[in-house]
Amino acid sequence: MGGDAAGGWRGLGAVEVGRRLGLAGGVVERLAAVSGMGGPDVVLPTDEAVGRLCVKLAIERVDRESLLAARPDAELHPELWWVLSCSYRLLLAQMGQRRFGDPAWQPLPDGTGTVGRHLFVWAFLAVVPHVRDYHATIGLTDDESWESLGALGDELASSRRLTGRAGLDASWGLPLVFTGAGFRLGRLAFERQPRQVDGATNDFLGTGESALNTHVPGSREPLSEAACDTSFARAVELMDQLPEYVVGFACHSWLMDTQLTQYLPASSNIVRFQRRFTQFTDQVEADWAPLEHVFHRRYDGPAVPKSLLDDLPQRTTLERAIVTHLRRGGHWYNQTGWIRTSEAR
Repeated sequence: MGGDAAGGWRGLGAVEVGRRLGLAGGVVERLAAVSGMGGPDVVLPTDEAVGRLCVKLAIERVDRESLLAARPDAELHPELWWVLSCSYRLLLAQMGQRRFGDPAWQPLPDGTGTVGRHLFVWAFLAVVPHVRDYHATIGLTDDESWESLGALGDELASSRRLTGRAGLDASWGLPLVFTGAGFRLGRLAFERQPRQVDGATNDFLGTGESALNTHVPGSREPLSEAACDTSFARAVELMDQLPEYVVGFACHSWLMDTQLTQYLPASSNIVRFQRRFTQFTDQVEADWAPLEHVFHRRYDGPAVPKSLLDDLPQRTTLERAIVTHLRRGGHWYNQTGWIRTSEAR
C-alpha cells in the first residue's frame, strides 16, 4: 500500500483508495461524501493519552496493547490515513445528528492487517473531545458521558471474543455513540431515531414523531425492574434537550421475541422487561442473535449446526431455553417492541 509520491495521502481520492485497499462500494461512497470537505486534520492522541482514555472507556489491557501496536502513520499507511481522515471528518460532520440510512461501518478488508482492524478505533478516540462537548449541551452528566463512550471498550472485547482477533468487526452502534446519537443511562442504552416521515409504514409513530431505540448492554448487573425504571426515567428527562419530537421508546432485539415467555418464568427479568412494551412489529428470523449475545458464538450457513448446539453450555434457564427451542426445530426472532413515553415513566 504505497502512497502517491507527489502528495502523500492528501493526493489520494476515494476511487483510488477504494481500488488499492479493496474497499466495498458502500464504504467508498460514504467516505467520498466527505473527502472534499474542509475541516481540521485528524490529530491522534499520544500513547500516554490513549492509556488514560482506555481507563475511561473501559478498554481492557489486551485491547489497549493491540491498539497501541496498530497506531496508523500517514507516511507508512497513506491509504489508511486517508480513510482515517475521512472517517474523522464524517464523525464531526454528523455530530449531534441522527440521519436516515444504515449507520453501520463495515470492517476494512483483511488485507489492511491489524492497522486496518484498529483504524476506526483511532477515529473514535480522536473525536472524544468533540462528542464530550456535545454531551454537555444535551445535559448528560460527566459520568454518563464517559459511560456512554465506554461502549468502545465493550465492543472491542466482544469482537475479540467472537472473532479471536483484536480490533473491531463491523461497527453498527459505535458511529452513533461517537456522534452523540447514542448514549447510556444506567442499565440501559438509548439511540435517537430520525423523525417519522409522511407515508412511512410505522404505525406507532405519527409524521414528525420519533422514538428512542432501547438497548440492553451486556453487564454483570441484573436487568432489574428498578434499574430499568431509573434508566427510562432519566431518558424522559433528556428528551426535551433532543432535536427530535420523542414520544416513546422502541426496542429491536431477540429479547422482544414473545416465545421467550414459553420458557422463562413470568418473574424473570427478561419477561418483565419485554412486558413493558405494548406493541410489537418487524419480526425477523435471527437464530444468530441469542447465540452471539448469550454464548458469544457464531456459525456459518443458514442453519445452526447441531455440533454447535451440542457444544453450548446449559447452566441457566435462559441458556437451556435457547438451545431447547432450536433443537425442536424452532427459530428465534428479532422483533421491535414499542411503548409510549407516558407508559414508560
